Amino acid sequence: MDPLTFDYESLHLRVDRGVFELFDMGTPDHTFRVPLRWLGVLVHYKKPDKPGELFFGVVRDPNAALYGTDRLAFSYRHSPVVRVPSRDEPLFREYFAQMAALADRRVA
Repeated sequence: MDPLTFDYESLHLRVDRGVFELFDMGTPDHTFRVPLRWLGVLVHYKKPDKPGELFFGVVRDPNAALYGTDRLAFSYRHSPVVRVPSRDEPLFREYFAQMAALADRRVA
């Protein structure tokens, strides 16, 4: 199976052989790699009319939602400097829904 990839601005996301990798092309030393079964992702919006902040991390329970992860489910959070306008959130949701299906996990 080919890797499942997604590019957004300077962010490159990839899942290959059960491993999730994040590469921030704007900051070459800003990478994150975790087994897919332990990945948690959240876009947090403080104000509805402002871009949200994208968080990636490791969850305590591999049965937690892969996308839309509850903040309390994270055992570790890692956040690149990526702002996500609410109009672009469906793009991320679609990508992470495909990823959740691969990992037999849910999207909140």
